[in-house]
Amino acid sequence: MAFTGKFSSALIALVSAMMLTSSTSFLIRSPAPIATRLYLEDWVADLIDKELYRQGHMKEFEAEWMEKNRAAVFHKIETDFGPISDPDETDFRMYAKDKKMAENDPQRYCADRCVATGNCDIFEDFYELGPEEVIKFCTECVLSEEEGECDLPPGFYDKPRP
Repeated sequence: MAFTGKFSSALIALVSAMMLTSSTSFLIRSPAPIATRLYLEDWVADLIDKELYRQGHMKEFEAEWMEKNRAAVFHKIETDFGPISDPDETDFRMYAKDKKMAENDPQRYCADRCVATGNCDIFEDFYELGPEEVIKFCTECVLSEEEGECDLPPGFYDKPRP
C-alpha cells in the first residue's frame, strides 16, 4: 500500500512539472518579426494586381463588358430565339410523334405520313421493310376499303404493335 501511495504522488508531481514546463519551454521566440519576400517578375505582379482590382470592382467591369458587347449579345438572342434550331432535336420530336401516331392510329399514320409524304420510317424500322413495301402494305391493308385478305409483313404477329 505504501508503494502505491508513493507511486501516485510521484506521478502527480511529474504531471504537474510537465504542465509547467510544456507551456513555456517549447515556445520559439524571435527577437524581430520575420519579413516574407516573394520574388516575382514584374508582369506576374502586374497581373495579380489587376486581378485583385477587378475582383474589388466587379460591377464596374460587368457594366463595361455589357456596354461593349451589347450589340453582339442582342444579335445572338434575336437569331437564336425562335422555333427549334437543332435539326437532330426536330427529327427526334417528329420521330416520336410519328411513332405515337402509328401506335394509336395506324390508318392516319399511313394516310398522313406514308402515302402523302413518303415518310414511313416507323413501319420500315418496326417491320423491317423497304419504303415500297411499306407503301404497298399501307395502301392494300391499312387504307383499303375492301374486306378481303392482304399480305401482312412477317414481323406483324411476332412483335407487339409499334
